[in-house]
Amino acid sequence: MKPISALHMPRFGGLATFSRLPYIPQGQVIPKQAKLAVLGVPFDGGTTYRPGARLGPRAIRDASVLNRNYHPQLDVDIYEKMGVFDAGDVAVNPINMKKSLVAIEKHADQLLSKNLRLIALGGDHLMAYPLLRAFKRKYGPFTLVHFDAHTDMADEAWGEKFHHGTPMRRLIEEKVLDPQRVFQVGLRGPWGRADQEDYSKQRGVHQLHADDCAPGQARDRFFDQVHETAGSKPVYISFDVDGVDPAFAPGTGTPVVGGMSSREALQCLRLLAGLRVMGGDVVEVSPAYDHAQITALLASAIAFEMMALMARSGPPTKDR
Repeated sequence: MKPISALHMPRFGGLATFSRLPYIPQGQVIPKQAKLAVLGVPFDGGTTYRPGARLGPRAIRDASVLNRNYHPQLDVDIYEKMGVFDAGDVAVNPINMKKSLVAIEKHADQLLSKNLRLIALGGDHLMAYPLLRAFKRKYGPFTLVHFDAHTDMADEAWGEKFHHGTPMRRLIEEKVLDPQRVFQVGLRGPWGRADQEDYSKQRGVHQLHADDCAPGQARDRFFDQVHETAGSKPVYISFDVDGVDPAFAPGTGTPVVGGMSSREALQCLRLLAGLRVMGGDVVEVSPAYDHAQITALLASAIAFEMMALMARSGPPTKDR
């Protein structure tokens, strides 16, 4: 299960699946060699500023035709290590958030039950709430590496407990996440109030702010701690593209200046090599605010990095 060769069909031709991979819709038989599913989540019912992330999966797929097979820095040919397919999109309900969250969780459950790794393309960051609930059911305790400008630990907005700024707090409250196994990368201000990070700090969440994401001792110590904490247990990577500076990712709903460059973001991902990365998501791509596919290209590259990390991490464990 490999991408279609560009010598057989030019990259600008054919159906726009992720990385030109085979498409296997829900309900069809999945071949035994399949180890990873790429799932679109066209949902942005939790956005609080710019809308449009529901169109993110389609934009990421369009940009992903430029992905290749071999990752030189990690020295891995992804498709020699594992079969990968595009699982299509979750059938969300665009006017009912509750039903959409249930649909996302159910679809993720179905794929994970087949011992598949999963990469989800979003979509706003609230989609991490149902995805991580499904991931916890499958794998038990795990480590979360969360790239973002924001902690997503808000309690509510306009009286609503569920939006794209609250999923990590809800997951900690439900004990899906162990806060001491949560590592957040790329955080930065300005904040709405001085105590905005108190909830995270009081619960022992690990944080690497944007100013420390460049190569240096702070970054090295942080990622050493990720490895020490994760050990051989499963790891999930959740990547909000607004963790990257809007100069490199303008097409997003809540841009914050002063973030990582694209290069720094990819370098940070590569520092996770050797961990048991079993799942991930790339979220908050809003194509209407993108220019020349800058953000979509970055998102497809991030998904490719996740695939390479998974190809390096060995086979998934059997059901608990």
